[in-house]
Amino acid sequence: MKRKARGKRIDRTERALTSPVARAIARRELEALQAHMATLAATCLQVPHESEQRDLLAGLAFMIGIGAEVAQVVPVLGDNRPGLHQALQEVVRMACDGCRWCAPWAAQLHLAMEVSAEVMLDDPIWAMKVIPGARRLAADIMAGHVRPEDVAPLELPAHLTDCGHEQQRA
Repeated sequence: MKRKARGKRIDRTERALTSPVARAIARRELEALQAHMATLAATCLQVPHESEQRDLLAGLAFMIGIGAEVAQVVPVLGDNRPGLHQALQEVVRMACDGCRWCAPWAAQLHLAMEVSAEVMLDDPIWAMKVIPGARRLAADIMAGHVRPEDVAPLELPAHLTDCGHEQQRA
């Protein structure tokens, strides 16, 4: 008699990731990341315009990238979902432009870091799942291999793009 293939493996892994213990570990790791984010965000406000900032941009791409990915699946207050995405696109644009810092974006990127930190804790398990992709983006920036198309266009959930038109027709 043949055994069934272990198709349940993904289900077990998924279940393990959503356990209270996994959630607590993820939350602790994300809180440690938040401490680093505060330092990185403050650095944004102190960096000279047009200076080469490869490390800073890689760090921003990593941190904002996590928040932007989580914001795709969790409810986000205000206009923060597109704002995080735009901030990530701008970081990648600077990286593609020789890693030259654009000081007029400093306050926006500082804010994006704060929003990203909050969003990460809204769904710590999802945040932990997207960390490898954010690390790859940061590594591409460090290696000088990043391209603008490395950040996919923003896709808003349908309930956000409707703008109440369905209610008006009824």
